[in-house]
Amino acid sequence: MTNRPGYKDFPKSDARRYFVALLAVDRLKEKATIHYVSLDIGCIRVEAQRALQATEKQFGVVFDREGPVYQIQSWGVLKKAALIRLLQFDSD
Repeated sequence: MTNRPGYKDFPKSDARRYFVALLAVDRLKEKATIHYVSLDIGCIRVEAQRALQATEKQFGVVFDREGPVYQIQSWGVLKKAALIRLLQFDSD
């Protein structure tokens, strides 16, 4: 098990909550449904969904959705490596 921050490790309205959700989508790959994203980052489904919507609106992230599965098509203005460093994620 890796030691990475969860959604609730950051205050409300903190963009790092959004980044945690976004990196969960990337990490979960074909299992990246709202259900599994929320379980992975420790929040309820609606919080995970709002976080992903915020990344679209605020940072230009584009998701390709196949049914309930989210896939990142474009990171928008964000850089994955920079987000990992910001959140001090283990790169798994």
